[in-house]
Amino acid sequence: MGIFPKILSSPSLVWILAAMGFYLINIFLGMYIGFQNKTVQTLKAHKYLFYTIAFCMIYFLVMNQTHHENTWMDYAVVAYIVGLVPFSKRWDVLTHALIATVGLTLLPLLIVIQI
Repeated sequence: MGIFPKILSSPSLVWILAAMGFYLINIFLGMYIGFQNKTVQTLKAHKYLFYTIAFCMIYFLVMNQTHHENTWMDYAVVAYIVGLVPFSKRWDVLTHALIATVGLTLLPLLIVIQI
């Protein structure tokens, strides 16, 4: 059995996969905002995409607790993405981008730990 059927059959890992997709879109939108065009509409879209990612991550914790048990690594990655990434927007744009990219690389770690 391959890795994708395992991910798609798990009720909690599907939310990580959705969060990764929204996260990629949000990173590219953030690069567009940072280097090209910073308007009110793009900032709102960036914020709402982050809310979607946060919803997916929190729902992952709920579903994972229902079907399995959350580990400290699950809580740490969710706290990093939901807590540190939006806090880092107060700093330099490139620092925020680096912290967000590290968050994106932590999401597949959650999948690997669960499988």
